[in-house]
Amino acid sequence: MKKEILFIISIGILLSACKNRESSSKLVAPVVDSLELAQILEAREDSVEFANTLMLQGKIENSITADFETDPVESLDGEDAADDPAIWINPKDPSKSLVLGTNKKAGLYVYDLAGNTLQYFKAGMLNNVDLRDGFNYKGKKVALVAASNRSNNSISLFYIDYETGLLSDTISNIRSGVDEVYGVSFFKDLKKNKFYVFVNGKGGVVEQWLISFTDRIEGKMVRSFTLTSQPEGMAVSDKMAMLYFGIEEGGIFKVPADPNIEPLYFKIPDSDTTNTNIVYDIEGLAIFNYKNAEFLIASSQGNFSYAIFKLGKNEKYITSFKISDSHIDGVEETDGLDLTTFPLTASFPEGMLVVQDGYNYKKDTLLTQNFKYVSFGKIKELISE
Repeated sequence: MKKEILFIISIGILLSACKNRESSSKLVAPVVDSLELAQILEAREDSVEFANTLMLQGKIENSITADFETDPVESLDGEDAADDPAIWINPKDPSKSLVLGTNKKAGLYVYDLAGNTLQYFKAGMLNNVDLRDGFNYKGKKVALVAASNRSNNSISLFYIDYETGLLSDTISNIRSGVDEVYGVSFFKDLKKNKFYVFVNGKGGVVEQWLISFTDRIEGKMVRSFTLTSQPEGMAVSDKMAMLYFGIEEGGIFKVPADPNIEPLYFKIPDSDTTNTNIVYDIEGLAIFNYKNAEFLIASSQGNFSYAIFKLGKNEKYITSFKISDSHIDGVEETDGLDLTTFPLTASFPEGMLVVQDGYNYKKDTLLTQNFKYVSFGKIKELISE
C-alpha cells in the first residue's frame, strides 16, 4: 500500500488545486494559477521518481527489517526534517546508551535504545552530527558532540556528561567559511590525543578544525581543500587516520585525515554506479569494526538501499541490503546513518544500525520522519565470510 501513497498525494494536490474554482458561470473553465500548477507538476515528478526508485530497490536481494523506531521528529507534515544520527555508548551502563538525531529544520534529539525521546534542543537547523569520547572539558572527560548548523553556518558543539548520561545544550558555535555547512565528522588523533572536526559545504569545500579547551572552547582551522563536486556524508577511521566522504553523484572517496599530509583523495572500488547495486545519491556514511577489520556502510538513496565495503589495504565492496516492512515500516531515502558493534542490550547484543527514514508510516498513515534501529546481528549474517 505504501508504494501507492505518493500517487494518491499527487492526485490530492491536483484536486485541491481545482477545489472551489468552479465559476458561477458554467461557460468559464476552472483556473489553476502558476504556483498551483508548479505544485502539481512537482508532485507528479516526485511520484514517478519514487515509483522508479522502489522498482530499483526491488532488485536488491538482501532484505532485513527494523527492530525499533524513534518518536517522529517535530516538523510540518511531509517536510524533509530528520537527517543524521550518532550513537553514544554509555561506558558505565551500555543499556543506557543514547542515539542523537538531527532535525535539520530545528535542532537535536536525544533518544534511548527503545526510540523514546529523552531530550530535545532547539539549537538551530542542524544537519549532520558526530561525536568522540574522551575530550577534556572543564577538568573532566566528556563525549564531545559536533553538528553542522545551517542557522548560523557554524559547527555547533555540545557534550555528553558521563555522570548524568545527558546531553548539554550548545557550548560553542564555531563559524565556518564554507558557503553552506552540510556534512560533519570527527577525527580523534589517537597518537596525539587531538580532536578535529571536518565540515563540508555545498560548494565542495572541506574545512578541518582543531578543537581544544583551556579556559574556553577554541576552534582553529588547520586545513581546507576543495572537492570536484558536492559532498555530504563523511566518516573517519581514527585507527587508519583516514577521512571517507561521499560525493553525491560520484562515489565514495578517501583522503588522509592528518592535517599535515597533502589532501590527495582516491575513490573506493565499486562505490559508484559501475556497481549496479548503487544508484546516486550517496548520502550517509559510517565506519564500524567487525572481526578485527574495519568496514564502511553507505546509504544509496537512488534505490533505497545500503552498501557495505571492507576497508584497509585491499578495499572492496561486500554486499548491499534493504530494510523492508515488518511490524515496523521499511525505510526509504535515507540521509544519515550510524552503526556500532558494541554489545548494548538484549535486543542489540551485537550492536545496532540507526538510519534516518525519509518516509515514516504507521500502517498506511504518513507521519513526520524518524529514525529506525536494526540489530547488527542481521547485518552480520550478510558480511560473514
